[in-house]
Amino acid sequence: MDTQAIGRALNNLIGNALRHTPDQGRVSVWAHRTGKGIEVTISDTGEGIREEDLPHVFESFYRGDAARSRSRGTGAGLGLAIARGIVQAHGGEIRVESKPGRGTLFTFNIP
Repeated sequence: MDTQAIGRALNNLIGNALRHTPDQGRVSVWAHRTGKGIEVTISDTGEGIREEDLPHVFESFYRGDAARSRSRGTGAGLGLAIARGIVQAHGGEIRVESKPGRGTLFTFNIP
């Protein structure tokens, strides 16, 4: 495993969770071994992602709404695409679940 690359993927996912979670919210990170490798989950109690945006969140430069535009200083829209690329390069997969107003859960597996 390229620990530096996995660290970058984690940094991107945790950074997004922190950026989209209010001050009194919660960001949690779990990692555990499975029969197939390791599973990592990043969960937040932030604003969530709209259902129509979920299929696109891992696309380069994609932002779900105007509030996340680059002019507002929220990045280039590459963090999740980079995280997905790193996970896939390790033979793994990444997925997202979210409910607007309730939070988001990113989970990735590495064999």
